[in-house]
Amino acid sequence: MGGVREQDDRMTIGAFARATDVTTSALRFYDDCGLVRPDAVDPVTGYRYYSPDQIDEVVLIRQLRQAGLPLEDVRRLLTGPAEAAEELLAAHLRTLERTVEAARATATTALTLIRDRTGDVVTVPGRTLAHAIGQVAPAADTTGEIPVLGGVLIETAAGELRLVATDRYRLATRSITVRGRREPAAAVVAAPHLEDARPWIGEQASVRLRLADSHVRLDGPDGERLLPTIDSTYPSYRVVLDDPPEPLTRVVAPRGRLLAALGDDPRARLDLLVGDGLTITSSAHDRPSVTVPADTTGEPVAISFRFTTLHPALSASVGPDVMLQITRPHRPVVVRSADDGDFTTLAMPVKATTPPAPQGEP
Repeated sequence: MGGVREQDDRMTIGAFARATDVTTSALRFYDDCGLVRPDAVDPVTGYRYYSPDQIDEVVLIRQLRQAGLPLEDVRRLLTGPAEAAEELLAAHLRTLERTVEAARATATTALTLIRDRTGDVVTVPGRTLAHAIGQVAPAADTTGEIPVLGGVLIETAAGELRLVATDRYRLATRSITVRGRREPAAAVVAAPHLEDARPWIGEQASVRLRLADSHVRLDGPDGERLLPTIDSTYPSYRVVLDDPPEPLTRVVAPRGRLLAALGDDPRARLDLLVGDGLTITSSAHDRPSVTVPADTTGEPVAISFRFTTLHPALSASVGPDVMLQITRPHRPVVVRSADDGDFTTLAMPVKATTPPAPQGEP
């Protein structure tokens, strides 16, 4: 009778599949691609039979495939020397490690985006946030008379993060476009706490902020910071910023020249006379009046400030030029920088002592 004799030690494809822990379809695939041929095929029935001697080879192939080795590399590994096999596997593992790292980074980014969609956090570049803190925090009150004014208000809403600080004589605000929270949220953090965290914040590629009742949580690639909040309602600053009156006088001057003209006496009172140009008179006895080159438009005006109000407002600005927008001598003056439209400072004047010079007179 033809065919493979049943009494020999050959194994049916089903028994061989169970012995090697692979599927019969995988064994047929290995046969079709010439990787592992059956030991015999019954010419009458077409049944495939395998030898027990083939078990180790198929188990090895199964392990290599589970490790993600491409079929062509499996073929090279089976036919080449052991040294070549070691090099091939080492290279394959390095490729897998790079793939895993790339997948981990992608998954982390995706998880951040998923969390941001919940509206619970906002994400902002670390350097941008650190710079904004440096601009706004100095405007916070340092007297301790009203504790909440010693903090910086942090607000998030509609893709924007806003920092606000005031000491009642100066108000500084900075807005930053962010990813994340769509619902409004706010917290007040003591200015010294933000200043202490600022170097760390500036070192992070990005920072995720979560505003909670008792703290603001900052998460970055290098760890996290928890900043306690001040449990008090921040004054309504928007009444000063929203729909301000049209300025009657605008002054654009070199920021460095303007700062130098103010002097360095924190007790000084500074009288600014705006006409065809800008003249600054300090109450410090050893400082004469200084004329600063400036472009002025609008009505002539005399306006006065404490040194401790005007100097910090100008120092916090960026760029070579600064604009003063003046409405009335007794109303807050808006200080803007041509290079940072998202940063605004309001400086509160004191009663002027110098009368305005008629337009055109020296």
